[in-house]
Amino acid sequence: MAMIYNPSARANDFHVTYMVNATGDRWFVPYNKNSGTSDQVARCDVLVGDTADGTPAGSATVAS
Repeated sequence: MAMIYNPSARANDFHVTYMVNATGDRWFVPYNKNSGTSDQVARCDVLVGDTADGTPAGSATVAS
């Protein structure tokens, strides 16, 4: 079966910057009211994944 979503197969020059309101805010919504914000941010990072060479494919920047 083909894998439709494979975050580890991204091109090495791929990177997304997520704009957040404050340092430590989650990047997008893997919201879970039973988990802390740091756990939610960690899940965002896992979902974004890495590029083929292992560098992070996403990061957060505080909007000004």
